[in-house]
Amino acid sequence: MSAAFPDGPAPTAGDPGLQPERTALSWRRTVISAVIADVFIWRGWLGALTGANNDSLLANEAELFTTGHSAQVIGLGVCTMVASLMTMVLVLCAVSRIRKLHAGVGVLESSDHIRASALMLRTASAAIVALAAAIVCALALGV
Repeated sequence: MSAAFPDGPAPTAGDPGLQPERTALSWRRTVISAVIADVFIWRGWLGALTGANNDSLLANEAELFTTGHSAQVIGLGVCTMVASLMTMVLVLCAVSRIRKLHAGVGVLESSDHIRASALMLRTASAAIVALAAAIVCALALGV
């Protein structure tokens, strides 16, 4: 027995039972931020797409996609595609991580089986960097 803790061993730092919940909340905040950025990029692209052809809305939807577009509209389209794909990658990483954490809550003695894989961390990091690049490019193109 320890003199500092006469009733038993010293308590561990933090609460490992709450770690999955904190991680899930942080993943959800990240995904919500990515979705909000996507909405603004989509809005800018659609505004540039309809504004590139006419000042008013087009009566015929076929005209919208068959007429020539400026470099701004094409660039915003690429930014929209990249941002949407990277948000989907982040959602997949978040779902995978949250499921793995909640499955491992029952066995808290060994945290090795709930540790994030290097591939998942690299994938999520690359998605965040690509999403940030798409946002910067969209802002430069005038969203």
